[in-house]
Amino acid sequence: MKRGKTWSYGIRVPNPETGVSKPKWVGGFATEDEAKAARDEARIKARRGEYIERSDLTVTGYLTEWLKTHSVQIKPKTLQMYWFLVERYVVPRIGSVKVQALRPSTFTKVYRDLSASGGRDGKGLSPCTVEYVHAVLRKAFRDAVEIEQFLPSNPVERAKRPRKKRPESGKCGHLPN
Repeated sequence: MKRGKTWSYGIRVPNPETGVSKPKWVGGFATEDEAKAARDEARIKARRGEYIERSDLTVTGYLTEWLKTHSVQIKPKTLQMYWFLVERYVVPRIGSVKVQALRPSTFTKVYRDLSASGGRDGKGLSPCTVEYVHAVLRKAFRDAVEIEQFLPSNPVERAKRPRKKRPESGKCGHLPN
């Protein structure tokens, strides 16, 4: 169906809890063929139970909820570190981005920026700190795929991280679980 200057498609998706299906409209396609191809793919995913609804949830909103939920599983000091890393390094850079708009390149850029100028007075962060940020994001977005089902795959897994420079001690230390 053409709506204004773009094309949209409608699909019925059953609610997994109730089994009742409701129509879902998805728009913004430049051509009718693009809309039809997306519709066909969505139908296949809906039949398999793999359909992911579009969401306006931002990185800040998701990570805030994830940290609150995750708090029952981890030690208080670890949780405090997770909050610090998210609020200090992630939210200022990509907090307003929609979760479903994230790509591996989004995280590659975050890591590059943190390495170059993410620390105090515009100095770069240590490779260890960037690895800690990556570890928290990897866990959070794995849950977005496997538990929350907001994403079809984890973009953090495919992000390129800066090359590690070995610290004097030979290790970064351990990021607690």
